[in-house]
Amino acid sequence: MLKYVVEKASARDVSLELEEICCHNSLDNFQESSTEQPVHEETKSIESKEYYKYYLPLYNASLCANWEKAKTFLTKDNEASQAHITSLLQTALHIAIGSKKNDNTKFFIENLVNSMTNDDALAIKDSFGETPLHYAARFGYLDVTKILVTRNSNLPHIVSNTGLYPIHLAVEYGYKYVDMVYYFFSITKDSAVYAGRSGARLLHLLICSDLYDFARQLVKSSPDLAKYSSNGSSPLALLATKTFGTSRVRSSKPLSCEIFQTRANVNDIENAINKTLLDKPKSKSPEWKQQNAIKLAECLCENLQSLSNKEINSIVGGPLLQAARFNNYKLVEIIVKNFPSSIYYCNKKGRNILRVAVENRCTDVYNLVCQMNQHRHHLMTSIDSSNNTVLHLAGKLTDETELNYNFGAALKMQEELRWFEAVKQMLPPSYYERSNNKGKTAHQVFIEQHSNLKIQGEKWMKNTASPCAMIAALIVTIACAASTTFPGIKKRENALPNSYKNGFFFAFAFSNTVSLSTSCISLFAFISLLTARYAEEDFLHVFPKRLLCGLLTLYASVEAMMLSFGCALYFLLDNEMVFCVAFIIAVLPILAFQHWRGPLINHLVFVIKRKKTML
Repeated sequence: MLKYVVEKASARDVSLELEEICCHNSLDNFQESSTEQPVHEETKSIESKEYYKYYLPLYNASLCANWEKAKTFLTKDNEASQAHITSLLQTALHIAIGSKKNDNTKFFIENLVNSMTNDDALAIKDSFGETPLHYAARFGYLDVTKILVTRNSNLPHIVSNTGLYPIHLAVEYGYKYVDMVYYFFSITKDSAVYAGRSGARLLHLLICSDLYDFARQLVKSSPDLAKYSSNGSSPLALLATKTFGTSRVRSSKPLSCEIFQTRANVNDIENAINKTLLDKPKSKSPEWKQQNAIKLAECLCENLQSLSNKEINSIVGGPLLQAARFNNYKLVEIIVKNFPSSIYYCNKKGRNILRVAVENRCTDVYNLVCQMNQHRHHLMTSIDSSNNTVLHLAGKLTDETELNYNFGAALKMQEELRWFEAVKQMLPPSYYERSNNKGKTAHQVFIEQHSNLKIQGEKWMKNTASPCAMIAALIVTIACAASTTFPGIKKRENALPNSYKNGFFFAFAFSNTVSLSTSCISLFAFISLLTARYAEEDFLHVFPKRLLCGLLTLYASVEAMMLSFGCALYFLLDNEMVFCVAFIIAVLPILAFQHWRGPLINHLVFVIKRKKTML
């Protein structure tokens, strides 16, 4: 370096010379690195590709469960059974278990396992930290699981990179492979799997898979799991989203649920699981699942009894409102029975369980709360943060209401009116005209929210009545014509039918008269629907009754018309056998009418016969 600067006259010249030398060397280094680095990366990539290409025959053999080809490859390379043969670091055993199951899969895996001299080779992990047992648990291969565990009993206690043991994956898919869950609980002995964060995740997965019997035994063995959350949801919050049953609330009798008197030791998991194995049901009916869900809810609430009121409210309050939102009235009853003060819990908007039930149209929870006389008044008369009464919430139209939309907008409007009127009857009159922060009463909120629904209901009602009115008018025409063109009349004055003493003549006359009169009534009913004023209150009683009257009389007129048709056919052919065949064929339109319009008629009968105060 000195030979470049020794002859310079000033410090400035020395500085310039050094700067030029440094820039030149930096440029040379940059050019060298830019040409050499890609070569290094390309060489590494080529080596990687060559490495996996070498194991391609073994990969294809494992994928197709072809043991002969795999055996040929393993004969040449004894260590290939333990090698990572894919970019995800999977071994041949990973590939064989994860491939599509066929008749040769078990045979292939059994031979592949037997070819491994080292038991630790079964515990080799892929890039996600999962062993072959994780794969078997995920895909529900019970036979393969037994083969692996028999060879290496430590496999159930190996955790993946995401903190999941094989039992977690078996439980996650337990709704399809229940036998796998039973087996994994019997072979997983490490208590660390059932406690702490791992236990909370296991309980979360058990509830999601509807395996309530296992979840209850797990909570009894590890009581602290009742207050832990996994993925932001507590066990009670998960149960709140489940449907325990479809029976409706009719009385205020408490649920007959089993209260657990003893708790298993936290380390004594095996005894609790063995008891579940002995009690394994032959069939899992919805009633059986419902009973286990109730027992689990009781067990969770029992294990929360020792906490302070503040902790209880923080754990129970959210699930209680969520259960009310999903109409899970049995869980609401269990929580309120164990923690009576929780019934007054409100969310940030100031809404309690009754207001949530009204807003989401949850009939079972609403009926349950209305039976609690000592709490009903306070819940009904409470005001939320927007100064809304419970009647304001009944007047709002929500997208998540549990109403039957299958029968059109008009009947949806009728259900909304029933809700509004039922809630109104439970409130003191002083709350009817109370305004919220926007200065609107509950009735004004109802009209504003349901204006679109009213228009749709009117359109649906007219679209339903128009074709029915046309059919009724056609039947009137046919019945009138048939009464004057009865077959068998003689062409002379004051003549009677040749076989007027025959019973078929009186059957024809009666059925034709019934067809004419009922079709006229039906026609008038449908015309009244087409020309109505369509006020909001008419959707509650007037329109459903008229529509039901029109459909029933139309149904009766069709039946009577087909009966008169059969009688007329008898007189033309004078053969009772032909009459019977024709009559049976004539019943088909009646069955078609019952099939397509029967559900609507049944629903109309139900909504009309219901009491005004019943939801």
